[in-house]
Amino acid sequence: MKAKPVRIEKGLGYVQCAIEDATHVSLRLPGPTGLLTLPVIRSGTRDGTGCWTWNGSTEAPTLRPSVLTQYDGADRSWRCHSWINDGAAQFLSDCSHDMANTRVALLDVDEIEPSNAK
Repeated sequence: MKAKPVRIEKGLGYVQCAIEDATHVSLRLPGPTGLLTLPVIRSGTRDGTGCWTWNGSTEAPTLRPSVLTQYDGADRSWRCHSWINDGAAQFLSDCSHDMANTRVALLDVDEIEPSNAK
């Protein structure tokens, strides 16, 4: 599974659910970002929601807009910017890692333990 539909349950955090009940989707990107859980909608406009649109596929997910993650620590810094199309990350030229300008399949999402999100 390349995208795991999840919703937030009070006291449990993210729990796996049916696609139609998902408020978020978890992905595992190759590279420095790793496991990422994003708020999603499957229809309508995302204007003002802070959500990504998701095509509802768990094997070939497509999300809009692009996904940008950054880290600026004392010991290292990185930037990862990609489009998620048909189950792959298209890493953009502004990435600071060696996968910039390449298309790499998303990794399988392992069992996700409930988090502390509430």
